[in-house]
Amino acid sequence: MRRCNGNREVRVYAKSIQNCFCLLLLLLFVLHWLGADAEGCPACWSGYGPGDERYNKPLADLRILYEKEGKVALPAIEEALVMDRDHLVKQRAATYIGEIKDPNSIPVLEGMIAELYKKVTFGNFGVGTPDFQTRLKVAHVLANMGPGNTADRVWQRYDRLDGLKKSEVPYLLNALNDPQLYERLSEILSQGKDHQAMVATLDVLAMGDNAQILPFLRSKMAEWEGKGAEPSDPTNPDISMIYYSALTVKAEQTIFQIEDKQRGS
Repeated sequence: MRRCNGNREVRVYAKSIQNCFCLLLLLLFVLHWLGADAEGCPACWSGYGPGDERYNKPLADLRILYEKEGKVALPAIEEALVMDRDHLVKQRAATYIGEIKDPNSIPVLEGMIAELYKKVTFGNFGVGTPDFQTRLKVAHVLANMGPGNTADRVWQRYDRLDGLKKSEVPYLLNALNDPQLYERLSEILSQGKDHQAMVATLDVLAMGDNAQILPFLRSKMAEWEGKGAEPSDPTNPDISMIYYSALTVKAEQTIFQIEDKQRGS
């Protein structure tokens, strides 16, 4: 009789453990099912901070450091700009350097632009890459910190750059407030050697309102009409093609945008 009662107690205990295990599995399933909604609920979890900081602790840490220490944090901010792999962190570091406006930071900023024309570089190049977005941000910061010769140094090396790097140059010159911007952009179109650089040039021209460039653009349109597509060097078929029909359409759009700004002013 005691043995029977003992077996019964064992079975009851085993059943209780099984029920607890099932309840635990059910609870885990419900929490997982609600996870997507919980992530989108600010009251449930606010992350590391607002906006991009929500899932980005280094970005939040950089803000906290800057708000706490200000200019004293400049060495750490410069290190983040140069060394951090996250381009959101790098771009925010550039913003903080621009707010501090310490002239000693200018060489650090210029070094970031110099990645474009260094003989040995390990970054990615071309419009749309995170590296380009960081260089563009740095260029704006440099321009706000005062006149310099960074634009001259970029332009001096333009002819030695490959196609992807050349496509960045018009945007960087514009961001750097290059005083010779329109002359240099006109030169890129006149050379007619790289399609992407020419598209970028027309894009930058469309951002402005310089009516003096309009006759030149109309002359280029007349030159490009009917050409179709040609290699930039007819003796080398491996060189990227120049699509004149696309350039003609782009130039027409650029002219319209400039004229529209002139009418608005």
